[in-house]
Amino acid sequence: MGERIELERLNLRTPKAFDYADEAETLQPRIRFYCISEGATEESYFFGVRNNKTELNIKNDVYIQVIEKQKGQETLSHPLQLLNACLFQMGHIDQNGNPVSENEWTENCKWDNFDAEIDHVCIIFDRDYRNLEKSMDEIFELCDKHGIRAVMSNPNFELWLLMHFSNIQQYDAKMLLENKKNLRHQLVEDASVNKKFLEILVSKNLDGYSKGSKLKFEKLLPLIDTAIAQAKLYCEDSRSLAVELGTSVGKLIEEMRL
Repeated sequence: MGERIELERLNLRTPKAFDYADEAETLQPRIRFYCISEGATEESYFFGVRNNKTELNIKNDVYIQVIEKQKGQETLSHPLQLLNACLFQMGHIDQNGNPVSENEWTENCKWDNFDAEIDHVCIIFDRDYRNLEKSMDEIFELCDKHGIRAVMSNPNFELWLLMHFSNIQQYDAKMLLENKKNLRHQLVEDASVNKKFLEILVSKNLDGYSKGSKLKFEKLLPLIDTAIAQAKLYCEDSRSLAVELGTSVGKLIEEMRL
């Protein structure tokens, strides 16, 4: 396991009961997806998925819960912080991070009707988090032990956003993976020197895009099938994404459709 690092504790908001008022039918959930993500961009994307299930061919009995961070903790986004916050909500660790006996997990779980045998808990994060390689082994070991799905994008979620637009392979794979800053306008002549390559490309395709801010999901909604198809051109395996270009977000949305 890599070097252990000390991180401030992240707390998640209590999930709100899903409002089925706009659904065609009201059904008991068959399966639940609990999505905990790194930032506002990812959160707004998955809120968009949740709120447009019919258009995305996601069945009405699939429950998608986007769990937000508590107010004032929006900047806490290390994958281990997300993971430990999940483990606390699942009842697997206490407030001090100490393990809870497995026979007490159900009693201590903060999520109503959570079924560990059926439901999916997903942490959605970027590979390019600084020095993440030091924590990668610990992240995957904890995910495997506690049945949590690591949904990673390498280098980051902006690659997934770019995949919504046709011909992703027109861009050099090495440049996408390295995602360097546009210093001295060396990458894109008419773009800011303070932006990285992927942010520039997404901004050129998605009008109004602002890194780290909420998305206008309606612009991406009709393009999701394109993104899923183009994601298959690259790595989609979370462990392999530690070093390879790609994202496993498309696979997650495909599973929501089953």
